[in-house]
Amino acid sequence: MRPVLHFFLSFKFKITMLVTATVLISAIGVGGVSLLIAEAGMRESIAQQEQALLASAAAYVDRDIVAKRQMLKSLTEQVLVSAVSLDQMQTLLEAHTTLREEFSNVTAFDMRGNLVASLRDRRAIGTLNISTRKHFVDTLRTREGLVTAPFRSSLSGKPIVALTQPLINAKGEMVGLLVGAIELLRPSFSARLDMLRAEAGGYIFIVSNEGTFIHHPNKGLLLTQGDGGAGSLVDAVLSTPEGWTDQLLDDGQRTLLAHQRLREADWTIAVSYPIRSAFAPMADVRVRALGACALVTLLAGVFGWLLTKVMLVPLLRLHGNVVAIERGAADIKVFDVDGEDEFGQLSRAFFSLSQRRERAEQDLHRLATTDALTGINNRRMFDEFFPRALARAHRSGQQVGMAFLDIDHFKAINDLHGHAAGDAVLVEFARRLTQAVRYTDTVARLAGDEFVIVFEQLPSGAEMNLLGSKIIDAMRAPFVIGTTSLAVSTSIGIALTTEHPVAADDVIRAADQALYGVKAAGRNGFAVNSVGAERVVRVRRA
Repeated sequence: MRPVLHFFLSFKFKITMLVTATVLISAIGVGGVSLLIAEAGMRESIAQQEQALLASAAAYVDRDIVAKRQMLKSLTEQVLVSAVSLDQMQTLLEAHTTLREEFSNVTAFDMRGNLVASLRDRRAIGTLNISTRKHFVDTLRTREGLVTAPFRSSLSGKPIVALTQPLINAKGEMVGLLVGAIELLRPSFSARLDMLRAEAGGYIFIVSNEGTFIHHPNKGLLLTQGDGGAGSLVDAVLSTPEGWTDQLLDDGQRTLLAHQRLREADWTIAVSYPIRSAFAPMADVRVRALGACALVTLLAGVFGWLLTKVMLVPLLRLHGNVVAIERGAADIKVFDVDGEDEFGQLSRAFFSLSQRRERAEQDLHRLATTDALTGINNRRMFDEFFPRALARAHRSGQQVGMAFLDIDHFKAINDLHGHAAGDAVLVEFARRLTQAVRYTDTVARLAGDEFVIVFEQLPSGAEMNLLGSKIIDAMRAPFVIGTTSLAVSTSIGIALTTEHPVAADDVIRAADQALYGVKAAGRNGFAVNSVGAERVVRVRRA
């Protein structure tokens, strides 16, 4: 019995040991496989993290270029509206203090390429000619603004890129161009990009399509051609689609390279992150997991995978916010966070930039829709506003009135008293016109002495007679211009809509017919014409 018992004990022990060994080997195998899966997932997650961070940085650079381009466009529109000559450009540039915050310099050139204005140093006027430079020639040829290739400024001697914007006069002729310089060494451009990698390791760089460095932590490489040989970082950035790879060497070390092309310039932004630093947490997990039991190995792999997912949450949320804002599904306030890590800093930078862009857009809209002389709405504002007013009236079942106004014999005022007096008459006429109408009415100057009024929320068509008489009466008092007293009158053609939907052109045509009838009857009066009527109703003269 004892030998049999010993046999069964020995057999059970061997079976137990075999099962234990099998379980241990299986656990280690499962842990190893899990670790490999976790490593692959972590590698992909870290790469996606870098790609998402890079996408955010690219969006930041794109938005900065757009904001600066809009600022130059608003300046050229002011030149068009105010009829600013090239001789007055220096004064105009110096009056815009915000230009100094956004650009290292803003210059203006005439059609021959001669420097006529310089924001930073007016002494440089007349000392520079850029007629042979590619960005000057291309801007003249296309009549559109562009982002230049990087070059060294002749005025400051520093590496820059520039934004160009053509100057167009009221006749549609190009009379010169503006050039806004962005210094590549300026902290507002380079320091913010370097700050994104201050704690994470690695570095961000930007190259042009020709392989020229626009941004690099080694400032000595700016404006130089990067190594474009096969297997180099520059070659991978320029010759492969957007994405990432970990099969390249950077200064003899394997690196994780992610890159993305900008939308607003022919540049590519990239990040080089040493593999040793990028995957250091993963290597630590592997060492500890291989030295532990199967359960610890499995838990370590799961923990590493979960930890990676948790670490990605802030950046994925930030990337989701960027996508949501671009689609119009979220407000910029989602960027206003309190975190102190690199994601929080980047998010707050987006918030600040977005606020500045909104303010700039509001200022641009105000400048674009306001008449520079009188301060009231201009033709652009009228063209946008009037169709919406007709649609509102149709939905609410109300009538809309629209009046065309001309200042009688305005050309004679200009000829006899000068254009300065004519401008003063326009300003005073706009002031009286604004005071004579209701707060619900909209006044705009179309061009010259042509004005328009849109009357909304009319209780009845009879209201037009009262409003027309009130405007005529508002012009009875003499216009005092300096020491001269002028008698100024106006002719008014009013169109009144019916209950049927009408197009803006039909209303304008009816108002123009009414104005023609007033002028034919001797001016200084008004006439009301219903849209679609065969004839103008009786002209009422003052």
